[in-house]
Amino acid sequence: MSYVFHGGENKRGRNRISIDIVVILIIVVFFCIRCIVVLNNYRERGAYAYVQLLNYCMPVVEELNYDASDYAENNLSIKNVILQSLGLYNLSFEDIVSNELTVFAQINRTITGAVANNNSGIQPYEINSNSIAMITEEENEAIAKESPAYDESLKKTLDEANPEVLIYHTHTHESYYDGGNVDEGYNYNTDNNDYNVVGVGDVLAKELQDGYGIAVIHDKTIHDTSYNDCYGRSNETVSSYLNQYGDFKLIIDLHRDSNSNRQAVTAEINGETVAKVMFVVAGNSSNYSSNTQLDNKLIEIINRLFPSLLRSTNIFVYDSGINAFNLNLSNNILLLEDGSIANTAIEAKLSSKYIARVIAEYIKNYT
Repeated sequence: MSYVFHGGENKRGRNRISIDIVVILIIVVFFCIRCIVVLNNYRERGAYAYVQLLNYCMPVVEELNYDASDYAENNLSIKNVILQSLGLYNLSFEDIVSNELTVFAQINRTITGAVANNNSGIQPYEINSNSIAMITEEENEAIAKESPAYDESLKKTLDEANPEVLIYHTHTHESYYDGGNVDEGYNYNTDNNDYNVVGVGDVLAKELQDGYGIAVIHDKTIHDTSYNDCYGRSNETVSSYLNQYGDFKLIIDLHRDSNSNRQAVTAEINGETVAKVMFVVAGNSSNYSSNTQLDNKLIEIINRLFPSLLRSTNIFVYDSGINAFNLNLSNNILLLEDGSIANTAIEAKLSSKYIARVIAEYIKNYT
């Protein structure tokens, strides 16, 4: 008696299906890892992609808790995460050809330097000095000279042992449009202090100390290595200073806004082009009343002395700020936006001298 077995073909079919599933799982795992890398490397407040995903999965949460205004500055949507993970974000014809043809990529470097093709082949890549952000001598002179905002009558004897003002930066790398570095979300960021908020803080601190005799601690700790955790890091920084010195007369988290409308963020004051300023509070701060009272006192001084310096006489309120923007740490803390991505660093620095005058007036009359 003979037997005929037909199971071999089915077994091979099952093996092929199993291999297909394994390959698909590997692709999915690598894609998920890539998505995580994109999210972790992205400097953006609010974790917008996570919020979108939660809204899609749980519409009730979106209906009850979601406020679109809290994410007005965010660019990293689920769509952008997927495109960046697949390497398809912001592609152009030139990008595709450059990736495939190295020669074309070198020829196409019109910003950073020309590459010539002669009989000996392609010349080595050279940096064009005109493409590097540099503070000009004229700009240095503008910063160094006495500001029209300065009032010598407000100057007092400096007591460095008792600092009155703390300046820090939750978003330490926030820069202005002449800084030259734009990340994947078109946010201006650089570690070059000539062009970021740290450099603006330097000018503000120097004007307060040298011009008005107000002792300042300017903390330059980098808090935004991961955008989603930066307020937690700056919380630790401010808390350590409060433990060491007690409270300050003013604590300033100095930022740069993301408004791209240059007309809305720029003013002419005393013949100088300066960046406008804006005050921000978190609606979920336990010190909300004190925060707004402080901001309104400063707004009143600005409105009296330099009204065009203000973007608005109203305080910008985020209903639910991350960590309440740390504004619950003190009654004397504020979040100040000096200019935006539409301003130059020099405009923000000149603006900081007007801010110094306002702070000197505030400390003299309100503290």
